[in-house]
Amino acid sequence: MLCFKFRNKMGKSLFYIGAFVIFWLKALLVFSQTEMPVLGHWKPDSLSLAGCWHFVDSIGGEYALVGTIKGMSIVDLSDPQHPKERFRVPGILNNWRELKTWGGFAYVGSEASNSGITIVDLRSLPNTIYWKVWTGDSSYVQQITRSHTVQAENGFLYVFGGGPLTNGAIICDLKDPWNPLVVGQYKLNYVHDGYIRGDTMWTSEIYAGQFGVVDISDRKNPKLIATHPTPFAFNHNTGLSDVGKILYTTDEKPGAPLAAFDVHDLQNIRLLDTYHPSYKPDKEVHNVRVFGNFLVNPSYGGQLTIVDATRPDNLVETERALVGNSLVWDADPYLPSGILFAGAKNEGLFVFKPQYKRAAYLEGLVTDAHTGLSIDKAKIEIFSLNLSDSTDAYGQYKAGTGTPGTYSVQVSHPDYETQLFDNVELTAGQLTVLNVALKSTVSSKAAGQTSAESRIFPTVFDRQLVIENATILRCIVSLRDALGKIMWRSTVFPGIQVLDIPAGLSTGMYHAVLQDENGVVVGRWKILHYVQP
Repeated sequence: MLCFKFRNKMGKSLFYIGAFVIFWLKALLVFSQTEMPVLGHWKPDSLSLAGCWHFVDSIGGEYALVGTIKGMSIVDLSDPQHPKERFRVPGILNNWRELKTWGGFAYVGSEASNSGITIVDLRSLPNTIYWKVWTGDSSYVQQITRSHTVQAENGFLYVFGGGPLTNGAIICDLKDPWNPLVVGQYKLNYVHDGYIRGDTMWTSEIYAGQFGVVDISDRKNPKLIATHPTPFAFNHNTGLSDVGKILYTTDEKPGAPLAAFDVHDLQNIRLLDTYHPSYKPDKEVHNVRVFGNFLVNPSYGGQLTIVDATRPDNLVETERALVGNSLVWDADPYLPSGILFAGAKNEGLFVFKPQYKRAAYLEGLVTDAHTGLSIDKAKIEIFSLNLSDSTDAYGQYKAGTGTPGTYSVQVSHPDYETQLFDNVELTAGQLTVLNVALKSTVSSKAAGQTSAESRIFPTVFDRQLVIENATILRCIVSLRDALGKIMWRSTVFPGIQVLDIPAGLSTGMYHAVLQDENGVVVGRWKILHYVQP
């Protein structure tokens, strides 16, 4: 603030420097309000980490079960500020190790050849554990040699990917948890991971570029009932909302977003929104874990974020942590105490106590003030937050923040006058609607008439154009492509006319050319045509 006191020729420069510093101080305050402080940390010697899952023993002790390059570590989280490793279960050396629990047992899978499934009896914790390696029952002995991931749900074990028998999904009955019994297989596609809810298996068919929806009401005979592509066609994992209507997906490719799909009607699956982590947007979410209305997102680039998914068509990050540079492989928010733990491949296990903050939402519609038609690709910027969004083909935008407050919001478009709105109040858990009508700046003087103007609206159009012809003559208006080829034309008369554009015009940029009866150009505009979905 001292810079405002100077009154010499450097005053203006100092003012801007001061404003710049204040802007970044505000930005740093915003970032600090969304940071998750580390509650505890465990770093094993010479062990890289992989998947993780939770367990609670018979006296309420809480544990992180952590897949490592050498097996599984059982880490006591009863004192979350001082995590302590209690036991190690050995395994064949391998970077990939995933695990899940059912009925007091852990099932640990690996991509190492001949690693099978390690079954760990956890029921005697905190005193001791028992374990063995299982490679199949009598019908499949030594055939379940490796896996990519596993799931255990409702008395069944699901083994995904990795080997000749387990390239799809192997379904095992856990009536005897120590001795699984293979009862069915899903073989149509390679399955990288799966999510089970009731009698439905949601398969991440990574190489097919899609997720699958499989009916497993008859575990002996799974039936594929629907598939749908994911944004980067490399579906790594999925998670389902509590009510079962929204599916969240990740794609394991750089720059790929987390995606939210409306799946309540499997014949009309719709993409609702996508999300990138804020620290490093080019580093993708590795696994999404659904926790009520929130998404916990361990990601590449050392990132862990929490997203408020209360409005699944407007996913907003509300908390985050940066724990290093390696892959944050997985995270688990499901312990009764409310702590959250996450395993970074090289940096170890981190423990947090998240707040699960509600987002503050800003949504609205941007239209042409003259015609009322929607404006595509208008930019909405929330100052101090370094947040921006663009309107879709219908003129709609949806944004939000995990830091409620009062902000300045700017709405702009190259062909319209920019509008700035001060003191826009964004409140946690609430939607603020800001609809904006922009005035066009695109116009052209009519030839030979210095005081008259001819104009076309909107600059982004679908099936109709409005032309304001200020000439006194009958004119011809035409749409021409980038090479000057006439794609459509019509006769117009003085005054304002609404012109219907015939179907079949491709999406793209066009020139609208207005000519008088003698062929003299009296107006030219660059406009964008889009085809509504």
